[in-house]
Amino acid sequence: MVLAFVNITTVSIYTHAVRLSNAADPCAGVVLVNIDNFEGTICDVSWDMNDAAVVCRQLGCGVPISAPGGSVFGAPLNKFTTITSVACRGDEPSLLKCSYSSNPQAYCNQKRDASVQCTGPDAVRLVNGASLCSGRVEVRHNGVWGAVCDDAWGQEDASVVCRQLVCGAVQSYQYKSSFGISALPVLMSNVQCQGDESALWKCAQRGWGVNTCPAGRNAGVTCTGGADTVRLVNSGDACSGRVEIKHENRWGTVCDSDWDVKDAEVVCRQLNCGSAIRAETRNDIFRSGVFPVWMSDVKCTGAERSLIDCPRASWGVNSCPWRSDGGVQCRESRVFDPTVFRAPLSVDPTAADATLLISSDGKELRNLAIYRCVPGSTGVLFGRWYWEVNIERVPSKEESKSNQWKLGVATESVKGKVQALTPNNGYWLLSQGYSSHTVIDETNKEHIFGGKLYKVGIFVDYEEGLVSFYDADTQKHIYTFTAAFKEKIYPHICLGWRRRAYM
Repeated sequence: MVLAFVNITTVSIYTHAVRLSNAADPCAGVVLVNIDNFEGTICDVSWDMNDAAVVCRQLGCGVPISAPGGSVFGAPLNKFTTITSVACRGDEPSLLKCSYSSNPQAYCNQKRDASVQCTGPDAVRLVNGASLCSGRVEVRHNGVWGAVCDDAWGQEDASVVCRQLVCGAVQSYQYKSSFGISALPVLMSNVQCQGDESALWKCAQRGWGVNTCPAGRNAGVTCTGGADTVRLVNSGDACSGRVEIKHENRWGTVCDSDWDVKDAEVVCRQLNCGSAIRAETRNDIFRSGVFPVWMSDVKCTGAERSLIDCPRASWGVNSCPWRSDGGVQCRESRVFDPTVFRAPLSVDPTAADATLLISSDGKELRNLAIYRCVPGSTGVLFGRWYWEVNIERVPSKEESKSNQWKLGVATESVKGKVQALTPNNGYWLLSQGYSSHTVIDETNKEHIFGGKLYKVGIFVDYEEGLVSFYDADTQKHIYTFTAAFKEKIYPHICLGWRRRAYM
């Protein structure tokens, strides 16, 4: 793929060369870009949060919440793909200052448009603290900065601020102006967040500028992150994923050279995620990042307060012979907590026949003939879900001549269709062969993992477009797909000859 720099100083018929379409929210929608007076969409093939960050900043819409592809807001009428791939660092002033290509690509069509969802024009900052992630809370509304009253301030409110600033978890929250009394007007009073909002302005409050606050009562927060902040991504859970670190206000990855459980222990502690289960060192586990490699040859003792305190190579010195990023799994990961995401799973008993035997409750199925697939009985349109499936071989003197099984999710529209079981056709599956398990990604590349699985965990984050697979016996992460869901998805189970599955 050839990427070229194109200068934005060519003309545009819009105030901005970029705008958003197909959504009621002015800070969400399909991204439309204007080049030489021709407006079109952007293909989602390399679209990510770095690119979305540039768009949100350029439009004065804060920071990105998500960067979905797959035309999740619908395809704009009479618009064709203008940019087929884009690779922003994340700190560019405008999208057309990023490296991008307009070369035609067969896979770019009106179902592959890139979109963004931004926090909105109201911003938040922390002042008078020891770092960018600690201090008195101030918010900007309609271009004016103001203070936040502490009259209902608590853990949930502070957690939203830390999340919005990408500053890790809450270390503590403060009231009675612990970081000094603000001279600014009070813009938010009686703030009551649920704790899962993406931005403080989305929380319930008295109303902008309605001041019910006693004098000198400003809210504060201290987050676990500092000027250099760590996060875990691509697992659907804040306590497992690929390790990314923020340096000079720019996110980057950590090379897995010398990466081990001592390094993972420091990351888990820094993020309040308990102790480390394991350190991941395979490129395929949580998918490689597109950021610069900020840290290499990390050699923590395990006792350090944060990752930047560990011995390592200098910032930006990349000793990775090939792109392979470090990841971690911490014990506080909520994927396996049955009170959080775990959901019942069954298949439709009416799908049974002479060769596919299904129990009356849909919790067990056996295949006595050639390869068969069946969807789960219940689909999902939102939220996070975790299912577990046990697979075993029905005793027989004869060996199967087909793949042993495939598990995962599929879109509702694939029902009854005969087609390749790939992401491009609406299937996100893990396959088990005789001695290994595999996935086929959205580029039709096959990823092979050694060993056999007998109990598989399937985790779905619908809004983030993540499908993750785990060895449920060891809680080891296997692989994560990224997708852009826009219709109901169902668990999907395929069994080879003489295979048994039970849920």
